[in-house]
Amino acid sequence: MSEVKSTVSPLAAYRLAEEQACGGYLKARKAMVRLAAQVASIAQLVREHPSRADYRAVLGQLVGRQLDAEQRTRLAYQRWQRAQVRADAFWAASNKAGAPVLVAA
Repeated sequence: MSEVKSTVSPLAAYRLAEEQACGGYLKARKAMVRLAAQVASIAQLVREHPSRADYRAVLGQLVGRQLDAEQRTRLAYQRWQRAQVRADAFWAASNKAGAPVLVAA
């Protein structure tokens, strides 16, 4: 039985990793924005009904979740930026040296 050899582009792998990191960032950002809207809504209820302890408790929980979402968004953005730098560095190195982009796996 003959072995099938595939040709894989390292640049394509780097770009795929960059795309996946971007997707992770967008997902984290959407969650952060959604939580920010919930915090704003509950904060409005707390202002309108300051004696409601249950509203204040929910607001405290949501603020904590929003802070976590902001941190996840920052980390996802950093991962995306690192993936971009890796892909761009590989592209620049392969084009500058005249090295072939496709390699046998």
